[in-house]
Amino acid sequence: MTDPFLDSIAAALAGQAAAALGSAGSTALAKVRELVRGKSEADPRTEAALEAAEDRPADHPKVTALAERLEQLEHEDPEFGARLREAGEPLHQQLRATGNRTVNQFNGNAHNVVQGETFDRIEFNG
Repeated sequence: MTDPFLDSIAAALAGQAAAALGSAGSTALAKVRELVRGKSEADPRTEAALEAAEDRPADHPKVTALAERLEQLEHEDPEFGARLREAGEPLHQQLRATGNRTVNQFNGNAHNVVQGETFDRIEFNG
């Protein structure tokens, strides 16, 4: 079983998931695509995995194979893996939040943080 992050990246690279992306996700996809294509120029296995996954749905075995190849590349080249994760994080977050799902993410320091979907009869007093 592959990392859900890499599953998201592979699905977006395959093309089917790209329609669900907003502007931040589309920008991230362009960066990820450039990064992976740069890697595939010197690596025929990565290039073949990219081509085989093209225009496939996210649950297709060829997309899973692409995610597995990306996972191998992460292990072989940790610097590439770090760049892939940095570039792909907005893309992964948007794909996780598609459909009727809510994804809350908080980064930083705060005294109080409240996250939720539905609140009824709630009061906040300083």
